Amino acid sequence: MTSGATKRLFSAERKIKEKIMGASGVSAGAADPSGITNQDLMTAIKALQSELLMQKVQVKELNKAEKKTELKEAQHDLEDKLDEVNLLRTEVRALSRSIHDTKREIKALGMNEEDKFSVVTNELDEIVGATERATETILTAAEKIDDLAQQLRQHSPDQFVTQLTDEILENTIGMFEACNFQDLCGQRTTKVVNTLKFIEERVERMMEIWGEENFDTVDHPDEVKALEAGRAPEGEELHGPAEHGGGISQADIDALFD
Repeated sequence: MTSGATKRLFSAERKIKEKIMGASGVSAGAADPSGITNQDLMTAIKALQSELLMQKVQVKELNKAEKKTELKEAQHDLEDKLDEVNLLRTEVRALSRSIHDTKREIKALGMNEEDKFSVVTNELDEIVGATERATETILTAAEKIDDLAQQLRQHSPDQFVTQLTDEILENTIGMFEACNFQDLCGQRTTKVVNTLKFIEERVERMMEIWGEENFDTVDHPDEVKALEAGRAPEGEELHGPAEHGGGISQADIDALFD
């Protein structure tokens, strides 16, 4: 290549030249390539560096803004979750207290020295049995009175005796009708007994689910403690009538005086 040949420019030099010529109002084709000085080239390079630096700063600021937004959103999500955790913790604490109170009540029902459910149901059964036996005795006696009145009426022609027997028969009919109470009371008492037995079964089932050993550390409710404190000492309690067939009979008492 001779010294008189036109110098070929690199693409970077052409772009710099176009930028400089564009700034001065001279077209790129009208300028002499050899007219670009080192100073012009350095100025253009510094301008490019400044532009690249500005773009880099803008990208960094944009990234910072995006990260800040993401951080805020994450912080809000975390605060919401913490609120939910605190609420759940409060609910669990309340549930724990409720379970403990329930255990106390169950212990008061089913883990005393004497089973209150069994005592009550047995007493009600005894009431039903006693009223049934008493009613049968009354009905038997009324039937006997009715039969005797009929015989007296047939064998006595006296008008006064006939009038008395009619009154006796009328009253025996009233006794028969009144004895219907036993059937109604027995049905209602049986419903109460069945309800108590159902509750007793459910209480025993709950104690099995939780485990009876878990009730050893549970205190009785205050009202139960107060009731127990007011009870008579052991051996001094008053007991009601003995169960049917379980007490001392009249024959046993009479035998003591023979």
